[in-house]
Amino acid sequence: MSTSHPSELYIGLMCGTSIDGVDVALVDFSHGRCKLVDYYLHPVGDDVRLPLGQLCDLSEQSDMTMNFHHRIELMGELDVKMGHVFADSVNTFLSDNNIPSSKISAIGSHGQTIRHQPSLSSPFTLQIGDPNIIAYSTGITTVSDFRRMDIAAGGQGAPLAPAFHNAVMRSNEQNRIILNLGGIANITLLAKDLDMPVLGFDTGTANTLMDAHFKKYHPNHADNFDRDGKFAKSGKCNSTLLARLLRNRYFDLAPPKSTGREYFSLNWLQQHLDTLDFPISPEDVQATLMEFSTKTIADAIQKLELADFEVYASGGGMHNQLMLNSLGQKLDKHIYQTNDIGVDGDYLEAMTFAWLARQRVLNLPGNLSSVTGASCEKVLGAIYHP
Repeated sequence: MSTSHPSELYIGLMCGTSIDGVDVALVDFSHGRCKLVDYYLHPVGDDVRLPLGQLCDLSEQSDMTMNFHHRIELMGELDVKMGHVFADSVNTFLSDNNIPSSKISAIGSHGQTIRHQPSLSSPFTLQIGDPNIIAYSTGITTVSDFRRMDIAAGGQGAPLAPAFHNAVMRSNEQNRIILNLGGIANITLLAKDLDMPVLGFDTGTANTLMDAHFKKYHPNHADNFDRDGKFAKSGKCNSTLLARLLRNRYFDLAPPKSTGREYFSLNWLQQHLDTLDFPISPEDVQATLMEFSTKTIADAIQKLELADFEVYASGGGMHNQLMLNSLGQKLDKHIYQTNDIGVDGDYLEAMTFAWLARQRVLNLPGNLSSVTGASCEKVLGAIYHP
């Protein structure tokens, strides 16, 4: 591969809540563009994925036989292991494509989120995957720890993707809603009036509860998620359970707001199931969770009170036609993919962190205060040299 602007090549790394793999995106920012050159999904082995899932999920911790000290030991160990997973993902990608590391200006690594608690009296967010290891093992400057400066400035630390959406997908001809259907759902409103500020926030769950519930009843399944919504299709939405899930105060909060899997967890779901005075099948729970996700997303979009807009989905959920159909019916809209406007929805988040790495290298802001609630726009991320 050749390029006349090798310093404008950046790699973005993202591992989501499903922990099924590391998304690697090679992005070319030369000539004022943002072009996905190539991509790769690097597997995460069970030796890392399973204990990482335990560390992330509050519902798992009640079953863990380790004390607080051992959990800290586990987190430290997994910080190192994930650092090597991220580094291996880059080295494998570069080797397979015969790209020398010297061609890459920097790596942007989001890290693996363990906790996101922006609403506590001492708010924090925690991602692991040691960037020192990534920089040393790849020989490439690495940027990480993107969220904490925004929190230090009074923001939520999330979502950060709207700043990238604004940079590459805004149109002066149509109002666009960029919808991320990952573990947590978030929306970005890009108004066609370029003087209007960007709005973005987490709406609640997209796939995190459905994935966790599916894995609970299919522990040995080849997939870690309900492919094509087959499990959800086999059940029926339970209106009583749905009504109780929808009562959560998060949905009444005004943005800026963000949430995570530790809030909408299996433990949270089980607390609601325990209040029911009738049995409910796992299939019906899954169908109810699908309705819960799509209704909370649709409600959040409808509260924006836009007369004219298009919705562009990204993330794993954009491949779930059951989810897209449910959203489309509620919004009376066809749900497009970000691919339709030139950005690969499967690697949009990884591209975001390539862009954020470049922003940091150029000493440019990476957040939008209108989205996160920070007091001002800040340069995000820490630089680790090899």
